[in-house]
Amino acid sequence: MKLLKVKWMAVCLMVICCLGLLGIHTNTASAQAQAPLLGVNDVLLDSNTIKPVMENDKLYVPIVTLGQKMGISTSANGNTLVLTGHNRSFTLDLNKGDVFERGGRTMVPIRTLTDAFGFTITIPSSNVYRIQNANASLSDSQFLNTFAAEIKQYVAAKPDKASNTGNTGNAKPSSRTIYLSFDDGPTAHTSQLLDILDKYNAKATFFMLGPEIRQHSAVMKRMVDAGHGLGLHGMTHQVKKIYASPAAALAEMNQDNDILFKATGKRTSLIRTPYGSKPYLKKAYRDQLTGAGYHIWDWNIDSNDWRYTKNPQHFVQTVLSDIKRLKKQGRTPVVLMHDKPSTIKVLPQIMAALQKEGYSFEPLNDKLTPLNFWNDHR
Repeated sequence: MKLLKVKWMAVCLMVICCLGLLGIHTNTASAQAQAPLLGVNDVLLDSNTIKPVMENDKLYVPIVTLGQKMGISTSANGNTLVLTGHNRSFTLDLNKGDVFERGGRTMVPIRTLTDAFGFTITIPSSNVYRIQNANASLSDSQFLNTFAAEIKQYVAAKPDKASNTGNTGNAKPSSRTIYLSFDDGPTAHTSQLLDILDKYNAKATFFMLGPEIRQHSAVMKRMVDAGHGLGLHGMTHQVKKIYASPAAALAEMNQDNDILFKATGKRTSLIRTPYGSKPYLKKAYRDQLTGAGYHIWDWNIDSNDWRYTKNPQHFVQTVLSDIKRLKKQGRTPVVLMHDKPSTIKVLPQIMAALQKEGYSFEPLNDKLTPLNFWNDHR
């Protein structure tokens, strides 16, 4: 009788753990628990690539990245993602439901993907979460034996508090990370901009024009030495030229990159096309650019500093309120500003207010999932 009771208690505990991981809230799981390793059929996925997020007893995954591992393709249509694969189709409204953005990645409960495309979920061990369909050939025990060394190494490693943020930009769960970006430079005023960033121990990303890099190359060493992010903005900043054809867009970025290399000894894969990627950067353009190894970045906060050059104070409160709004939504702000005197004039006010609120400022990097208006995460 006692043995039966013990077995029944063990079964109950396993059910509770499974419910928590499947996105059903329980009071037993910890919001700070280390996310499990993920496997799809007979493959154990790299945790540094997927970076699942464990929040409030739910396991969230990057829908595009994990979808690719499951054989699911993704395309954007306005505020929706259309996913297709395995003779099924699923449309996700990005503005509704249990969806949030972290570091440019769209995060959803794992069940959103598995239920939509007919996969089942098993938990071979407390540290492994396996997604399967008819293509799986290994049993759960065989799967554990196959990847025993990797699982042991993962369990033995100290949990990285930053690993569950869904953000490879060094943001901890309790931190408030912001990505500031400045377009159209460098200029004669970039040194002043760097002075302000230094004062607040802040890093930013600069999307720069080739001719400006060539003209103001002296400031580039300081930018690199300070650890700021380097990005490309093309050569002409003229719609009719850079968007003349996919080849023209790629040629501008390659030329810009060559000039950057001559000035700094470094190249970059981060690009931002003039006026943003929509509506000009259609699929053929993106295929050319991503095929060459570039990652396309837009923004989710437009400071409108380009509009209010005569009255820059006008956009300060708008930027601050937009940042708070995105943070409440669980989304990481990527702020568009410009390397110009009017912006530099009010930047200390913005930085001081954000620093007082506990925000930190990091540069974009090629390990982050790109944020752009097409939801093209290549």
